Amino acid sequence: MSVAVSESVGRDARVIGIVGVAHGLSHFYQLALATLLIIVIPHFGMNYAEVGALGAIFYAISGIGQTAAGFAVDRFGARPVLAFGLLSAASAFALIAGLASGFWSLVPMVALAGIGNCVFHPADFAILNASVNARRLGRAYSVHGLGGTLGWVPAAPAMYFLANALGWQAAALIASAAGFIVAAAVASQGGVMVDHRAARAGKRVSPIEFSALLTAPILICMLYFAFIAVTVVGIQQFAVPALRQMFPLALEAAAAALAALLIGSAVGVVFGGWIADRAPRHDVVAALGLLAAGVLTAIIATGGIPAGLVLPVMALTGFAGGLTGPSRDMIVRGATPPGASGRVFGFVYSGLDIGSMIAPPIFGWLMDHHLPHVIFWGAFVIYLLNVLTVLQIRRFAQAPATA
Repeated sequence: MSVAVSESVGRDARVIGIVGVAHGLSHFYQLALATLLIIVIPHFGMNYAEVGALGAIFYAISGIGQTAAGFAVDRFGARPVLAFGLLSAASAFALIAGLASGFWSLVPMVALAGIGNCVFHPADFAILNASVNARRLGRAYSVHGLGGTLGWVPAAPAMYFLANALGWQAAALIASAAGFIVAAAVASQGGVMVDHRAARAGKRVSPIEFSALLTAPILICMLYFAFIAVTVVGIQQFAVPALRQMFPLALEAAAAALAALLIGSAVGVVFGGWIADRAPRHDVVAALGLLAAGVLTAIIATGGIPAGLVLPVMALTGFAGGLTGPSRDMIVRGATPPGASGRVFGFVYSGLDIGSMIAPPIFGWLMDHHLPHVIFWGAFVIYLLNVLTVLQIRRFAQAPATA
């Protein structure tokens, strides 16, 4: 039975809005950090390999820490852990502005940002699952996913603009301030954010309940997220140069196609939330969306379509993929034991960090060897594999339990 009992639409909207903003800021920080590291290359005498190494450190710390953050959420509560993550990420940007001087000084600061990044999924979903009425959870997941997608959009332009106008230190400090403000907002919401641990009232919570994670549905969910990250991160980073090699596109047109993919994904997430609140089979919704995204990616991979169709096909690909997000999260929720939202969502979403570490070196190698088509064919294969994984979750899952 769900911990959420409120019928208030306004209360639910308040919780969903704050959590959505926090998730959007986490995605903003991901891309803002990557952009900031590129901006400081000439100032610190670094090279792109060192920037890549710092990015790997960020995702490695985040991936390792995400499962630990899930256990912390179930031990200490989701709201304080979420506030801690925001403070950590904000502090990392403040330290970069004040103390960074080169690669080695950046390592602990990037690691701190990774620690901040690791808390969002386990904390966010624990709050939503416990605080939002079950009839509105699909839309809550939709806003959560939409917030993340929209968080990416302004990150790079904002950092470049602020760095050019005010200097890179000021840009880092302004980004940092946003985290402190949102952390304060989260900390002040004890009256509306329900503690999901109420589902385990009177029971001792062990700090090492790994048995809650090592079940077939949960492991398959983690694999699913790892596959998703490979396609999302790989395409985001390399779509522009790949499309320019495959089609007669100017830089602006290729960048517009990538923007269309992200906007399409955001729109798909919105529609996906509406569907998730009504569909009896979330696995079928997710499988069909993934299949459609895979077919559209294969169309791009052939390189045989007119250049004028690249942008709309990319937009439709993003829409189909975004449509699956809320149903995907409902599937994970259904496989989650009561009171274990933190550790399960933390463990499952660590797959995103695993995929985010794997994809760039592989896709970069393909680009270095002039194989842009293979990037999209590889994404097509991964989409098909994910269709199989999402259908297997229902097969292995037992009766749905709500955390």
